[in-house]
Amino acid sequence: MKGLLSALLVAIATHGSYASPEPPNPPIRTIHTFPNNTFLENIAVRANGNLLLTSVTVPSLFTIDPTTTNPPAPALHTFPNATGLTGITEITPDIFALVTGTWDLSTGRAALGSIAIWTVDFTTTLLDPTSSPKVNFVTTIAESTVINGLARHPTNPRLLLAADSARGAIWRVDVLTGAVDVAFEDAALFTLTGTESGKNLGINGLKARVEHGKGYVYFGNLAKGLFGRVRVDAEGGKVGDGEVLATRKGVVADMEYDDFAFETRKNVGGRKEGHAVWMAAHPSYLVRVDLRSGEQWVVNDTEKLSKPTSAAFGRGSRKQERTLYVTNGGEQVEGNLVNERLLAVDLGGC
Repeated sequence: MKGLLSALLVAIATHGSYASPEPPNPPIRTIHTFPNNTFLENIAVRANGNLLLTSVTVPSLFTIDPTTTNPPAPALHTFPNATGLTGITEITPDIFALVTGTWDLSTGRAALGSIAIWTVDFTTTLLDPTSSPKVNFVTTIAESTVINGLARHPTNPRLLLAADSARGAIWRVDVLTGAVDVAFEDAALFTLTGTESGKNLGINGLKARVEHGKGYVYFGNLAKGLFGRVRVDAEGGKVGDGEVLATRKGVVADMEYDDFAFETRKNVGGRKEGHAVWMAAHPSYLVRVDLRSGEQWVVNDTEKLSKPTSAAFGRGSRKQERTLYVTNGGEQVEGNLVNERLLAVDLGGC
């Protein structure tokens, strides 16, 4: 059966799970379909609403204006000495950092020594929108074979935190000096021993934010099927142990959490608060996790969601802020990756 198969709320707690009434199914539409073998990996949103997309099989940074009809997806820049890009994050207004490397999809690893961090500066295009952004090399992470999610430190703008899916660690990158070291490791970040190639990824998606004056890093672990967070200090060091907020246990046995986006809504005082995340999950799921209760709403669409890899909310209008954009890694058909789409999920009524 194709199409939007189901949407259900399931709460995960330490001692069990329970089902809740079904909310309305959100409509999912295709914004752009990429050529075969364009494994879409990550997504970021500029202040002007345009999307930035990375692909682990193409070393180019793509852009799309999702508010137009049948938008093109031109390449803004193609990076040297790389076969693809992974994590991307905004570090200051309209300046983004991203990861490049030489990747092998069959093993889920990059060639040792190939992973690099770059910045892409769009502030130089404000006076001339037709000009190209300024691209700068920052550093390499020579000892890693998988840098996946990327996030700016929640309180220290000069530091990047990078998820090492093979080592179960978070690296610390100083964007001003290029200095690199391991900030910390934690059991909640590790992969599983003996996991088959292609699924041997521990910590995957990565986001950071400040809560009650304290910095936290949120993460998904693909192999272990868990979503959690860890508190960090001003230099990116771990404060306490990682905390598991939700797992796939009792929800969907084959679900693999990938990257995610914070859902924010305005409170009574007009301040935006994020009490939930939307996660892209393999092979065909979107998952809303309530950060206070652990409830999970799982949307399964086997027609449109083909190995969803990341999610991000739009910016600008209220409609855009309630539109969740999702990237597909695609599925193997006769030796080719197909259905690598950028999707839009309308959550206005949810």
